[in-house]
Amino acid sequence: MSTTTEENFIVLDIGAGMATITLDRPRKFNALNSAMVQQFNEALDTVTEDPDIRAVVVTGSGKAFAAGADIAQYEKADAARFAAFTHACNDLCDRIDTFDKPVIAAVNGLALGGGFEIVLACDIVIAAESASFGLPEVSLGLLPGWGGTQRLPQFIGPNRARHLIMTAGRLSAAEAAQAGIVSQICALDDLTETARTLATDIAGRSPLAIAAIKKAVGYAAAAIPGNRGPGYALEQGLLFELFASEDGREGIAAFVQKRPARFTGR
Repeated sequence: MSTTTEENFIVLDIGAGMATITLDRPRKFNALNSAMVQQFNEALDTVTEDPDIRAVVVTGSGKAFAAGADIAQYEKADAARFAAFTHACNDLCDRIDTFDKPVIAAVNGLALGGGFEIVLACDIVIAAESASFGLPEVSLGLLPGWGGTQRLPQFIGPNRARHLIMTAGRLSAAEAAQAGIVSQICALDDLTETARTLATDIAGRSPLAIAAIKKAVGYAAAAIPGNRGPGYALEQGLLFELFASEDGREGIAAFVQKRPARFTGR
C-alpha cells in the first residue's frame, strides 16, 4: 500500500511487515516545516496502529535526507510560534527515540540541522557513500535545538561535538561510521534495498524481544530515552534566547536573503 499526503510532504509505503516513511519536499531539500512535522506524526500514528508493521525505514527524496528546519518559516515566526515549532520537533525526535518499533534511517544525502537530529534519534543508520552530516545552526546565530547538543556527544564526545557544532562542520559518511553514528555504508543505488532488507530481517524476529532490546540499549546511553535530563531544557532555553537576539534575527534574515550575516554579539 502506498499513500501520499495532500501536500506531498510525506510518502508512507507499507508492506511485508515494514513501513517506509519518505520525506518528500525535494525542492526544499526536505526542510521541515510545521505541516511536514504534523504529517510525519500522522505517518507514525498509522504505523503504531498496524500490528503487522514491525520495523520502520525513514529516508528522503532527491539529494537530501533533510536539510533541517525551513528557515523561511523562522523568519516569519514570533517567539511563541518559534517555541511551539521547536517543542513539536523535539517531541518528534523523542517519539522516534522511544518508538515501540525499531526505526532505521536510510540517509541518501545531506542530513543537516534538524535532519541530523532526526538521524541521531533513530535506532540504526544506513548511509549512502555520498551522505554528509552536520549541525550548522551557529551560522544563523542559533544552536541545535531538537536534542542535537545532547545526543551528538554520546557518539563523538563533548570536545569533538563542540568543535563540530561551533564551526558548522560536516561529517562524511565514513567519518560518521567511524564515530558509531552510521552502522553501514553502501552505494546510493543500493541504499533503499539495503535498508529494507535490514528492516525485513528485524521484522521477522520476535517483536517483544526487539522492543526489549531497544529499551535496554537506550538505558545504556547517557541520556535515557524518554527521560530528558536538564541538558535538553537548557538547550531549548538557550535556543529561544538566541532566536530573540539581534544576532539570531540577523542570521535567519541573511540565510533567507542569501547574503553573509553581520553578527554584532547582541
